[in-house]
Amino acid sequence: MATYDIVIAGGGPSGLQFAREVGQRTEYSIAVLEANNHLSDNDKSTGGTFHQVINGFDIPDEVVMDASSAVIFEGPTASERLAIPNYVLDFPAFLEYLGEDASNYGVDIYTGVRVEEPIVEDGTVSGVSCQNSFGDNMFSADLVVDATGPAGVLTSRLDMWEPDAAQRGIGKEYEVEGHFDCDSMLFRFDHEYAPGGYSWVFPAGEDVFKAGVCWIDDFYERHSPPEDGSIDTYVRNWIESDPRWEVETIRDVHAGEAISDNSINQRAETGLVAVGDAVSSINPLFGEGIRPGMESAEMAADVAIDALETGDTSRESLVEYEQRWNREKGSKWKMQRMVGELLYDFDASQQNRFVEKTGELSAEQTERLQQYELTMRDLLGLYPLNPRDILKAPTLLRHVW
Repeated sequence: MATYDIVIAGGGPSGLQFAREVGQRTEYSIAVLEANNHLSDNDKSTGGTFHQVINGFDIPDEVVMDASSAVIFEGPTASERLAIPNYVLDFPAFLEYLGEDASNYGVDIYTGVRVEEPIVEDGTVSGVSCQNSFGDNMFSADLVVDATGPAGVLTSRLDMWEPDAAQRGIGKEYEVEGHFDCDSMLFRFDHEYAPGGYSWVFPAGEDVFKAGVCWIDDFYERHSPPEDGSIDTYVRNWIESDPRWEVETIRDVHAGEAISDNSINQRAETGLVAVGDAVSSINPLFGEGIRPGMESAEMAADVAIDALETGDTSRESLVEYEQRWNREKGSKWKMQRMVGELLYDFDASQQNRFVEKTGELSAEQTERLQQYELTMRDLLGLYPLNPRDILKAPTLLRHVW
């Protein structure tokens, strides 16, 4: 059995950021266990992000494929350009950088190691059991971190949250070589291209762009046509039907699932904290995962360091992380969930009106939109009222408590 002060299950952005944070600030022994054979094999993200990640977590230009000064929102016939600076990451290179940086601080990175379940002794999580090419193995630790993404390998076994009660969605993206006549991130709300969701195109360097589709399962079922194709059919329709871009080669394909709830979940147990999508940190409105995942890791690391220094990794000691997340993000994420349930169920007229209203936002409101901090007054100003939406009130009100 290998023994460390901290064992992190999962080598995505949140797990690696936790390792970087603690490795840089302490001398604790840390192991990251990643199921893929290389960190870069975990290629399930669009890589779209914002300055809070690039500047806040010291991400170098070498892993940024493109940057632009605006985001375009489109409806079936409406279009508005919002002054929101953004970045598109080379996601595999981004993960490799995070791993290399963590290694420079003494963190041990193990790849090809699949975590199977927590080891629990007298009510305390004391390690993990896992498998690799050599067979079964175990790692013991004073603190375990679940960063296994939507699978929630450890949190699901510890009943820390209810993924079966959350909304589920899927996304697929093609990385394309060709011509892209647009210099901004573009999001389209249009059931023709993404029933019950949205489609996107991101610039990704000279003659390269990323185009994809995602939808929330509940709303996809409501808005998809009777004779429906696969999600690949929708992506191909999206990239082949718009004259603003031309496809020469599809050089890569990324796909993943999203599981989102109000994000007010149990994030700490005696001997364990959970970060990123292992406890659904993904934003439920636009599906952004990198930024909130890394922010959750930073919050958890602050509390974990104090807990390890005092030798107390009880839930009572670690719950400060959970409380901070709920205080700073939880109520906002609850509001995003409510807005998302309306947005992805809009008809075409509402989609157009919503887009047009985003163009009326002030600079301050646009900044709040970028940070998911829109006030109730902001949201009411954006909302394209349809009398039939009154029927949705019981569904929305269940998110208030």
